[in-house]
Amino acid sequence: MHPLLEKIKKVEALLKGATTEGERQAAQFAKDKLQKRIQEIKIPVEFKLYTSDTWHKKLLVAICRKHGVTPYRYYRQKYTTVMVTTDEHTMNQIIWKEYLAIAEVLEELVGDITHDLIKQIHEDESEEALRGELK
Repeated sequence: MHPLLEKIKKVEALLKGATTEGERQAAQFAKDKLQKRIQEIKIPVEFKLYTSDTWHKKLLVAICRKHGVTPYRYYRQKYTTVMVTTDEHTMNQIIWKEYLAIAEVLEELVGDITHDLIKQIHEDESEEALRGELK
């Protein structure tokens, strides 16, 4: 555990055991100060990310590498699982936001390519015929 997290736990214990208002205020001030320092320090966390297919995985891996984060997976994990160790800010505000934006573009492109390919195979793009109930 990170030393700052240990300090916060100790300060929380002081906060719970405080008998006077001055002790409570001092403990709360110390806790707030420590939490601010934790936000400034980038504590690495392991993230487990799941992708729907190999194209999304390749995209996610490329974005991670672009930002200096090394993707990996553990033995026996599915091929579409991506593990990364980075701080929460980098993951949530940089990598994940960029992934969602580019994944949307990727899906549109794949949809357009699929539509064009199917149109080349056969002009009729209507849905398949619907028959009665299954027996």
